[in-house]
Amino acid sequence: MDGRLRALESGMTDVKVSLGKIETRLDHIEKNMVTKGQLASWALFGLLAVGGSMIGGIWWMVQQYLAPILKSIGA
Repeated sequence: MDGRLRALESGMTDVKVSLGKIETRLDHIEKNMVTKGQLASWALFGLLAVGGSMIGGIWWMVQQYLAPILKSIGA
């Protein structure tokens, strides 16, 4: 019985060391994790960048195609 108890205590020491390593890694991951707010702001920035280029493309089409048509109708 005494031998089994020593083996369990030794095993628990190994488990505690492994658990400490896992906790250290989790702390590091949490510090470098992206938050919901950061993801939302990046998504908004991406939409604005894509939307801005799309608005620029639409404006170019208006200048190239619609403006001459409107000019000829008005003249």
